[in-house]
Amino acid sequence: MKKLTRREMLQATAAGAAGAAAMALPLGKIATVQAGKFFTPAEFAVVDALSDMIIPTDAQSGGARAAGVAAYIDARLAESCEPEPPARWRAGLTAVEDLSRELHGKAFMESTPEQRLATLTRMAAAEAEPKTPAEKFFGEIKGSTIRAYYTSKVGIRDDQQYKGNVYQTGEFAGYDPA
Repeated sequence: MKKLTRREMLQATAAGAAGAAAMALPLGKIATVQAGKFFTPAEFAVVDALSDMIIPTDAQSGGARAAGVAAYIDARLAESCEPEPPARWRAGLTAVEDLSRELHGKAFMESTPEQRLATLTRMAAAEAEPKTPAEKFFGEIKGSTIRAYYTSKVGIRDDQQYKGNVYQTGEFAGYDPA
């Protein structure tokens, strides 16, 4: 019986793991991101619009839509093991629709861009002390949008101009104990 070297064992293990992972995924779905795992198409559109209003595209970088924030939030909620986060999001999206109908007489996505902004502005007005369901949901969607955006390539590289692990030239801006 031939002894395996450490390198051969690691190669065989890696090949087996890769093969098992590939077999577990359906064909055509290996390298694609699916939107709508948790949200309905209408809910996804509202989350996408709200997140893009919170972090819009500017001259420096793409906004939340370009970073795929709604798809990220959708995937995290679909993976949730706890029932509370998905329930909060469903209730929050219902509150957004209710507020839009109260203010403008129509659903959020049927509203004009100005009316959508007015709805978002109303939700954000009491950010420090939210009382209504829509105001409480604003904190949820704002926090999730920021977290998803600044962990994306668009947020890190384009907006924050992170260049990776590179040598920093110039004066050190850190703590100097002397």
